[in-house]
Amino acid sequence: MALNFFENFFGINLNNNESRRYIDQMNRIFPVENQIWGKKDAVWVDTNDIWRLFIEIPELRAVINKRASMMSSNKPCLYRDGKEIESHWLLDLIKKPNAIQSWADVVYTMSVQDALYSNTFCYTPKRLMNLRNLFVPLPANKIKMNLSGKKLKQMDADDLIQSFDFTYDDGSKERIVWEDMVYLTTDDGMNIVKPISRVDSLKYPLSNIKASYHKRNVLLENIGALGILSAQQNDMGGAIPMTPEEKRGIQQDWYNRSKDEIIITEANVNWQSMSFPTKDLLLFEELTEDKLAIIDAYGLNYNLFSSTSGATFSNVKDSIRMVYTDTIIPETQAMYDSIIKQFGLDIDGYYLHAEFDHLPVLQHDLEKSATILKLRTDAVEKILAMNVGLTPEEARAILDV
Repeated sequence: MALNFFENFFGINLNNNESRRYIDQMNRIFPVENQIWGKKDAVWVDTNDIWRLFIEIPELRAVINKRASMMSSNKPCLYRDGKEIESHWLLDLIKKPNAIQSWADVVYTMSVQDALYSNTFCYTPKRLMNLRNLFVPLPANKIKMNLSGKKLKQMDADDLIQSFDFTYDDGSKERIVWEDMVYLTTDDGMNIVKPISRVDSLKYPLSNIKASYHKRNVLLENIGALGILSAQQNDMGGAIPMTPEEKRGIQQDWYNRSKDEIIITEANVNWQSMSFPTKDLLLFEELTEDKLAIIDAYGLNYNLFSSTSGATFSNVKDSIRMVYTDTIIPETQAMYDSIIKQFGLDIDGYYLHAEFDHLPVLQHDLEKSATILKLRTDAVEKILAMNVGLTPEEARAILDV
């Protein structure tokens, strides 16, 4: 009878050996997985709204802020043909880049923009004699690039990019010509301009972090019943339920007591916990793995951040030095090299050096280098004392300079 009902009403032949399963037959009518078995699709964050992710996800912001803070700790030094320059309009610009920010603030902002968008825009209008006295980082998500359309035929950057359109908060727009903008990028290996943001590759761990916080909040806000107090009295007919008066008495006693007091009752009851230990959900382990993915994407180290597992002082110090050496110093120097090149100062032999040797954590490396140099200098002096001729090139090779 049941089979005939499904065959007549839904048009399903359950006796057909070719379809075999009831679930396969039902799938032709409506999505059974979603309506009965609760099958869900993955939910991913929208990486088109990168700024919102930066504001809402603390792990992403912590990593990007740490990187920006480390990059902004440098001391810019201007050189020309190997000699340090103490007076130049670029140094004046560094002393006061704009009305609000210091140069450290500028580098910090540029680092954040680079981390989020892989594109950094700075308004720096060219004055008379090619001088510049203003340097203002702009939010990359409010910049529209106007390309020349020459594609493979471009020889210079201004042949590739004609101008930029900047949109203010009130919706008004301002066009900025190429000469008045510094445009920095972090290559993605594919696009010459407008490279893809690194945040796009972090869509999955960022989504899991957001879901983990959501799950923890649901568990805290909607914890439900803590458990069940059930009667344990029995007679010949089975279990004897509590009377309404006994239930109200126990509940009222529970509400009236402080958290450390013990309930004493003459009722024979049993406690059955209804809670689920959150540690079994592995939410914190998932959060750690996702945070590691973000840390690796920006070339930092897990020991630089707070952790429940803890880290030794030596490990933290070595990790900081490694991050400076492998990530912060090269990336900051690359930023300065691009600025010098777009200002056209490299043609005249100028070089802007990102100096980090003043940081205490790097003093050990500086002392080590000085010790090695002294040993090599002593070696050269002993060789010369033995009347062994050394050419200047040979001496520099020994000194490694």
